[in-house]
Amino acid sequence: MDTPWNAFTQDRTALVNSIWVDSVVSVFDTEKGLDRRFVLLGAKVGSWKGLAVKHGEEAQGNLEIARAGRIPVYGFEVEPKDPSSGRADRGIAHFWLDRVHLLRPVYGISGMDLKERLQIDSAFREHIQNSDVEDMLRTGYLFELFEPRGEVPGAAQDGFEEDDLDAEPESGGWTEETARKILPVLIEHVLKQRDDVLVPLTYKELAQWIGRFDKNGRPWPRGLGRVLGRVTSLIGAAAVKMVDSPPFLTTIVVLSHGQYKGLPSHGIKGTWMGYDLLNAADKRAKVTNEYSKILEFGSRWLEVLRLTGLKPASVEIEASVGNSSSGGAGGWGGGESVQHKALKEYVVTHPEQFGAGHDWFVEPEHDLRSGDVIDVVFKSEHFWIGVEVKSRISDGWPTDYERGVYQVVKYAAVLEAQARVDYPGNPPEVRVILALETVLPSEYRQLAIDLRVEYVEGVSSIS
Repeated sequence: MDTPWNAFTQDRTALVNSIWVDSVVSVFDTEKGLDRRFVLLGAKVGSWKGLAVKHGEEAQGNLEIARAGRIPVYGFEVEPKDPSSGRADRGIAHFWLDRVHLLRPVYGISGMDLKERLQIDSAFREHIQNSDVEDMLRTGYLFELFEPRGEVPGAAQDGFEEDDLDAEPESGGWTEETARKILPVLIEHVLKQRDDVLVPLTYKELAQWIGRFDKNGRPWPRGLGRVLGRVTSLIGAAAVKMVDSPPFLTTIVVLSHGQYKGLPSHGIKGTWMGYDLLNAADKRAKVTNEYSKILEFGSRWLEVLRLTGLKPASVEIEASVGNSSSGGAGGWGGGESVQHKALKEYVVTHPEQFGAGHDWFVEPEHDLRSGDVIDVVFKSEHFWIGVEVKSRISDGWPTDYERGVYQVVKYAAVLEAQARVDYPGNPPEVRVILALETVLPSEYRQLAIDLRVEYVEGVSSIS
């Protein structure tokens, strides 16, 4: 364990890495107003000898596979016995199962822009200060550390209890000050969503985004439940002066573990009477429906900020959304992503993969008489085939796949009804297919079988 190490889980759904705590670099992002943390992995370092070289090559190979296959990469913090010892002979004092991070790769044009803006290479040179750093910068993969989502291989439970979220404030003005800091962050997060998929934030992620950490550098969400209650009050005060009442914004902050993982904490029942009496499935349905309302509220969230005397968290949001009448314009607030558009266009130009012919009528964004819109519809004299697509954007909020399954059920019923009305003597046969860029999460496969929903995985817009 004195050399680079990583390994795939048995089912190869995740790559787990060890990361030295003193190899992580923290850089303050003045645009975001928070500290961002980075690490270099998979490097080839000239000073390594023997087994270290072999382990380094294996680690780099695994990282290449994970990147090519879009496999999630996790990093567990490892503390050396002697932090001042040379990198070649250091041993491990602690392997922290409760200090795990989702490692998101920084690459491409956007990655180069980020590295230049934050001067990340210079930060590593200043932090590491030995001859290995140039090899690391030249050959290593750069990752940013984030709060992990979902089940993390081998991870311990979060270091806080649900009751900690409603802990008393630290000082008299802390709750108000923090609430006014959080509201623009939540609104920016909403306005950056795509494909009508609202990926929630965990309480720990929110703590990270507002720069709130404990003495060990871990995000510290204690007391944020009370703060979010104050955020809701701020929105309520603004709503009095608005034509349209804002939906329940703070529901986008959710628990990261436990029975109700992925749902808001129990404090929500103070606003939603009867919520605590619902079962888990109905709670998720209620929250998911609220997310649709939050996205549809679009750029009107900027009016909420104005009425509370606050500014958007970034100039980018203000410039891109501020003059639009709806959040969907330009792809903001749930608008269509590049990935979703490309996937939809691929379906249109490859009808044979979905049982349709090239000479059939085809229409993207087909309007149904129920007021819904299905992504693509193919029609011939005797067959109608609808296709609803889900891009990899949905991987960030797997519940959207469940929604997709039920969308197929609904769209099939509406199309069959329309077919009977339009052709009462000989209605065309109707099929509706769920086309996925990645894969259907395992928890929804049985649901699709039970509801007889046909789905196609691995549909790619890349030929």
